[in-house]
Amino acid sequence: MLKRSSIFAWLALVSWACGDAASSPEAARGGNGETVVGGSLATAGASGAGPSGAAGGTVSGGATAGSSGETPGNIGLQPGGAGTSSTGTGSGGTGSGETAAMEWLPSWATTIQSTETANLPPALPNNTLRQFVWPTVSGEQIRIQLSNERGASPVDIQKVHIAKALTQADPANSAGQIDAATDAAFTFGGVANVTIPAGETVWSDPLAFSLQEIQLTSITMQLGNAVPTAITGHPGARTTSYIANGDAVSQQGLAGAQTRDRWYFIDAIEVMAPADAYAIAVLGDSITDGYGVINRFARWTDFLTLDLQNDPLLADSRSVLNFGMGANNLTVSGDFQESGLVRFERDVLKRDKIKWLFVMEGTNDIIYSNVQAQPIIDAYSQIIQKAHEKGILVYASPITPTTQGNAAIRNQVNDWIRTSGQFDRVVDFEAVIGDPNNANMIALMFNNDQLHPNDAGYKAMADAIPLDLFYAPMAQ
Repeated sequence: MLKRSSIFAWLALVSWACGDAASSPEAARGGNGETVVGGSLATAGASGAGPSGAAGGTVSGGATAGSSGETPGNIGLQPGGAGTSSTGTGSGGTGSGETAAMEWLPSWATTIQSTETANLPPALPNNTLRQFVWPTVSGEQIRIQLSNERGASPVDIQKVHIAKALTQADPANSAGQIDAATDAAFTFGGVANVTIPAGETVWSDPLAFSLQEIQLTSITMQLGNAVPTAITGHPGARTTSYIANGDAVSQQGLAGAQTRDRWYFIDAIEVMAPADAYAIAVLGDSITDGYGVINRFARWTDFLTLDLQNDPLLADSRSVLNFGMGANNLTVSGDFQESGLVRFERDVLKRDKIKWLFVMEGTNDIIYSNVQAQPIIDAYSQIIQKAHEKGILVYASPITPTTQGNAAIRNQVNDWIRTSGQFDRVVDFEAVIGDPNNANMIALMFNNDQLHPNDAGYKAMADAIPLDLFYAPMAQ
C-alpha cells in the first residue's frame, strides 16, 4: 500500500487549500429501517473473533483475532459460531485458522458512452493506444475488462499490456512514459489478441501483477485492423491518453504521439482481494466526473479514496468506483449518453461487490432539460428501491449551488432529499461548499465556475463524508 508520507508528499504537488469540513461519525440507517452502527467492532464468536465463524460471520479488513486472541476485527456483520479465524494476533495470544476467502473486487471502473465526434481519437487501426488510470485498492492478481458495448461492429485488439507510470507527479509532462521493467501482458483465453463482438465486453485471464492503489498505471493496447466507427469510451478521463503509430506497446515513451484527454475501450480493472473487501460506487454528472481536473488525483472521489486509505479500519478494503459522466441527466437519455437511471442498472447493479452507492445527479436535468422536480424524485426512488433489493446502502447529497437553472425546482428536490427519509444517509454538500450569504452560489474559496467546485471544493466535499458510513454493509 502507498505509505501515508508518500501520499502527502505527492499531494503537495496539487494546488489546493481548504479547511476541514469533516462531520462526526453517526449511525447509518439500513434500507429495511434497521440501524447499522458505524464504527462498531466485530461481534465475537464463541471462542474468538475473526474473518469468519462457523456461522459464516464476516468482518472487513484490519487486524483480526486468532482463536485464542481477544482483539476483534473491524466490523462484525454476523456472530461467529465457533470463532474460526484466519491467523491473527489478539491480546490473549496468537491463533490460527483457515485462509480467508478471496474474490474479485473492482479496483477501478468507469462508465461508458458512445464517443461524440469531437472526442474521437486519431486513427486507431493497427496503432498503439496508451491510457492511464488510478486504481483505488491494491492487489497482486488482476484482470481487465474491455468494452465494445457501443460499437456496431467487432473491434480487434492485438495485445493489451499494463505497467506502472514512469512518474507519478505530472503525467502530462512525462509524455506517456511507463516503467518498462513493470510491463506485463494480458491474455484472453490464453492468447494475446481478442476480438470483442459488437455490443459486448470481455474479461482477460488473471494476471500476476502488483497493482498499487493511488499509483498512476498505464494500459497500453495495439488495435488490429477492425475498429468500429462508433467507439465505446469515456470523455471525462481526467488523464491524457497517447496514440502512436504501429506497435509501440512496450516502449517506455511514445515520442511524437498524438494525445486525447479521453478513455477508449477500457471498462474496469479488478483485483483478487479478501471476501470482506467491498466497493463504493458513485453515480453522478460532471461534478463527480471531476470537471476542471486534468492529470491530477483531485476529483472528490479521489479525495474520498485518500481518506479511506488513511482510516485504519478501512484501508485496503474499500475501493471507490467513479461513475460520473459530464453533461449527464439523471432522467433523460441523449444521442450519445444513457441517463443516470439507465447507467445505474449497468454500472452498479450488474457489478459485483458494490455495497454502497452515493448518488449526486439532477443538476443537468434542471438546467438543460427543463425537468420538473417529481421525475427527478421518482428516479431517486427507483434507484433506492432497486439498490436495497440487492443489499446496497444508498447515500446522497442535495444538488449543489448554482446560478443556473430553476432554483425553485432545485430547492424542491433538495427538500425531498433532506426530509423524505428515503436515503440511508444524506451528506449535505450544498451546505459544505455553498456561499452562506447566497443560496445559489458556491463559496469563493470552493468555486470554479459557479456550477463546478475547484480542487479545494472537491476536497471539502470528500472530507465531509463520515467514513463510518462504509464500515458495515447492509444487514441481509
